[in-house]
Amino acid sequence: MPTDAARGGDPLVSFVVPAYNEAHHVADILESIRRQSHQRVELIFVDDGSSDGTLDRVTALANPRRLSTVRHPHPRGVAAARNSGARIAAGDVLVFMDADLTLPYDFAARILAHYVAGADYLLVGSRLADRLCAPSRYLQSEYELVMAQPELQRSSQAFSVRTQALRAVGSFREDLPRGDDSEFGERMMAAGYRRVEDRSIQVVHDRPRSWRAFLALQRRRGRNFAYSRRNRRGHGLVHLLAAALARTVLSAAEIVTLAIPLHRSCFLAARSPHGSADLATFVLLDASARAARAVGVWQGVREVLTGTYNPR
Repeated sequence: MPTDAARGGDPLVSFVVPAYNEAHHVADILESIRRQSHQRVELIFVDDGSSDGTLDRVTALANPRRLSTVRHPHPRGVAAARNSGARIAAGDVLVFMDADLTLPYDFAARILAHYVAGADYLLVGSRLADRLCAPSRYLQSEYELVMAQPELQRSSQAFSVRTQALRAVGSFREDLPRGDDSEFGERMMAAGYRRVEDRSIQVVHDRPRSWRAFLALQRRRGRNFAYSRRNRRGHGLVHLLAAALARTVLSAAEIVTLAIPLHRSCFLAARSPHGSADLATFVLLDASARAARAVGVWQGVREVLTGTYNPR
């Protein structure tokens, strides 16, 4: 069956939103979809085993003519949720996004302009909803520092892909607790598809604001170390344990000396609205993040070795 674009009509944009216990966020994302200036949009909402009534909240608030839902009876992870949504999406372009994002009203229209011009895979910009708290300022500054090297980017918040390209490249890897989007981007580029970045398209992300939530995020980042080594690179048991030990020793040295946290925090503070006043706090945040990621590394190693994968 030809796509809408091939028939000369307006393309359909499918927003695929995985969610896990996001009842407090869904009103904003639903409003973002409702007010899109490009009207041919659909929302595929995938509840990944939530226990807080997320899906009930969505169905109560959403326009049923634009909404399709999938519910996993138990958490399977964000990659599995993306795959479930993509399987039932009807759009010419698929947008994959978290439930805690807010989109500009012209988001769909602006990304479609890139696809009309030949893009196959599009990355956009992001900013935090609140930079009043130090962890939020740190994360936003970290994002801006990373964006200074666009050639290294494989994914973004609210990234999108031409549906035909996704079908050709294949689904998201469900054996990675994090980084499945970056791994997918690598496969897109390896297959020769055209990646485009437009950082002027900005989505708003509600990231962790407290120290506790910040450290939990860093632990999740660390967990992916073992999965990446084992499942993406095929490392054996001895190699995995040696790599985890080396990573831990290096992290400990960085934390004790504070040399790397201080060096990196200088660059991060320069991007903070508080400037050098954030330097000491950012050093502490960076050192704490390294410690939390080291804990996450061994959590991931344990899960890989015992087969007790926890998708969330």
